[in-house]
Amino acid sequence: MTILRGVLLPAIVLLLFAPHIAKAQGAPASLPRLHHVGLNSVDPDKAIAWYLKVWPSAKRTTFAGFPAVDSDMLVLFNKVDRPPAGAWRDDLHRAEAQSAFWHIGANINTTDIKDRLNSVGVFHLPLYISPTDTAKTVWRSGLAPYAGTPNAAQLAKTEPAAPRDGGFSYVVAPDGVLFELTGGPGTKDSFSHIHFFHEQPLCAANWYVEHLEMQLPPVRDSSGAESARAPWNPCDVKFGDAGWPSLEPIGTIRQPAGSVRFANGTMSWYPRQCLGDRCGRDQKLVPSRGQVLDHVAFMVDDFDALYAKVKREGVKVLEPPHAFGDTRAFMIEDLDGLAIEIVAARR
Repeated sequence: MTILRGVLLPAIVLLLFAPHIAKAQGAPASLPRLHHVGLNSVDPDKAIAWYLKVWPSAKRTTFAGFPAVDSDMLVLFNKVDRPPAGAWRDDLHRAEAQSAFWHIGANINTTDIKDRLNSVGVFHLPLYISPTDTAKTVWRSGLAPYAGTPNAAQLAKTEPAAPRDGGFSYVVAPDGVLFELTGGPGTKDSFSHIHFFHEQPLCAANWYVEHLEMQLPPVRDSSGAESARAPWNPCDVKFGDAGWPSLEPIGTIRQPAGSVRFANGTMSWYPRQCLGDRCGRDQKLVPSRGQVLDHVAFMVDDFDALYAKVKREGVKVLEPPHAFGDTRAFMIEDLDGLAIEIVAARR
């Protein structure tokens, strides 16, 4: 693997989040700000054409010499010579090898999006709706209205009730990037969505608060008043049962779910899915660096202080501070191998 001015090659597609993305409600501006996500692409032109079909309001552009798509986030493509690891596989109904980086995507009302996407050659992945009858699938979760209910497994054995509008759905972008479209009526369109896997999602949330100075979602009392949430203790809790609809016939484990707030949004984590014999054998998460979904980045005001802090606290440093365009960056790794780039805010 080659490194160019501190930027990973093979491979970086940078999804630079535009300044107009709304802040997480109540999150101080001093928190880290989502800056970009790194992807790898063997054919940037093909990838750009796909994203423009899925998101017609986006525009083709360049950034720092890289071909790019400009929407709510800037998608910046770096060409690589061979298909990167971690791509979606239809035969497995998942990526392999799986890192902590699960998918990117967009928020949109999915109710009537299928015909438009099909007309431009983009087709949804099937969502399995039953733990026993895997012949039953839907293309968006709202078509399985018992989803998320405690007796979903039992209800899945019978015909579902009337469908709901919206819900989550998935398509596959070039290079095997899993892309989620999610939302219902009233959802504000936004091309800015990321989800992750972790060994212990609540412990991951604590880690981001401790080392990167993010915030846990607040606690709300019966009146709606908010107060700061203490770190999860214990954070290594028992996982919930698998649920449907799911990309995998075996269902998706969605609990416990951890999340944190940063200055311009939130991100969420779910349990690692290949537990025990669910995927034929137990499979740990692999490092994200070098995969199709390579890393996520945040911009901070006090760059030097944060670097000194993570060094002092024993966080794994993948790249020390280096020039990054007209600013600086360093790269670290979280507790489950997700590469995180920290970018200095321009003065």
